[in-house]
Parts: sequence; structure tokens; C-alpha cells
Amino acid sequence: MADEAWPNSEEIAFIPEQVEPLLTTALASVLANEVYDEAKVASWIDSVCDKSMEALVSLNKPFKYIVTCIMLQKNGAGIHTGQSCFWDISNDNCARVAYPLANKREVQDSRMYCIVTCFGVSM
Repeated sequence: MADEAWPNSEEIAFIPEQVEPLLTTALASVLANEVYDEAKVASWIDSVCDKSMEALVSLNKPFKYIVTCIMLQKNGAGIHTGQSCFWDISNDNCARVAYPLANKREVQDSRMYCIVTCFGVSM
């Protein structure tokens, strides 16, 4: 009887495969047909994070979300990032997407690279 009161684990788990398409859509809607312009980067980052957060909240899951966005000009320089988390591995997780997408050759000339990371932490 007590088990019926709890939603199944998939309903309350952060599943990256459900989140990645939302992040990809947010990225594409902001950066499609854009070429790197330093003056626009701050606005693009705000838009990507806002659109990502709106899509995440619409999932109506019991999570606190953290969205980060890194954008850089493609000029041959490398980038290294890392995260460390202490959380409930059965429910909490993270999702990460990069732009341009590897299979989208038409945006390869955008001269920029963007990584969006979302952390979902159960409440």
C-alpha cells in the first residue's frame, strides 16, 4: 500500500535523454544562422539559459535546475571543463549538449562553440 503513494522512479528521476533534446532546441533557436560576434555573446548566453530553464520547468518534475552555458570563438584554443557533484545517484543527474551539433555541417562555419550543461537535483 505504501508503494502506491510513491511515483515510479522514472517519474522523479532526472533522465539526460529527456533533457538533451530540450537543451539542443534552446541552443538551435538562439544560435541558428549566427556567426560569432563578441558583442552578442552575453545576450546569446542569457537567451540559451532562459529558454533551457523554461523548457525544464515545463517538465513539471520535482527538481532544482542549474543551467550553465559556455560560449567561445573557434580560434584553435582548447577548453577544459569539469564538474564534481555529491548527490542522490538514483534521481539526480546532469545533461550536456554542444553546438554546433556534430551532424549539422551547415552550422560548422559559425566560428563559435557552445556547451550547455544542466544539473537536475531532486527536491
